[in-house]
Amino acid sequence: SSGINAEYGYFTKFNLRTSSWLGMGVFEKMKERRRSRKRLIRSVYWRKKMGELFDTEDINRDGYLTIEELVRNTKPLEQHCYASPSKLAALEAAYHVFWGPVGLTPGRKVSKKKFLRGLNKLGLEELKKEREGKPTLHSQIANALFDIIDADNNNMLQETEIANWLAAAGMDSQQAIEYLHTADHNNKGYISREELLESEFCLFFHPEKCMKQLGIKKH
Repeated sequence: SSGINAEYGYFTKFNLRTSSWLGMGVFEKMKERRRSRKRLIRSVYWRKKMGELFDTEDINRDGYLTIEELVRNTKPLEQHCYASPSKLAALEAAYHVFWGPVGLTPGRKVSKKKFLRGLNKLGLEELKKEREGKPTLHSQIANALFDIIDADNNNMLQETEIANWLAAAGMDSQQAIEYLHTADHNNKGYISREELLESEFCLFFHPEKCMKQLGIKKH
């Protein structure tokens, strides 16, 4: 719910005499950092998808999003995926950990503009963790979600389970087949935990990769 906006970045001021011996490599690294900070929010695809997420989660359509709305929107998982109270509680806890840095803390309303900026900012930190091989905040949500979808606890998400999950979000069985086809890299007939984590992280923080998987051309 995983920061890349230049407006949120820190612009270091160098003393010219000091920078002369540091070399041009420092400035190149700074330029790269600034470019990376803008990477997500400058993607039309990413802004569109995250904007759609905001609109979907904004239950009362007041133009603001709250953590309470996000948590409330997970309740259909109880019926469709037969999720236990403990599994739902684990997902709610993961939501607070992930969405908190975006500004979605209890009792606080966030506009779409601030939502996109906050998620963009969090994305920089999440992508850095991914590069360093460290667990991301988003992985806590994906792991909790996997445990809910995996109704028979066999550590494999099969088509029926995926269909139940997507039905909780108002999607149909055809979309479940499409999701399975996209996320199941080796055509095993199921999605592993690692594949769900990768697929969901991709949707949030790797727009170019998702566009390629979906056959969407970059304009």
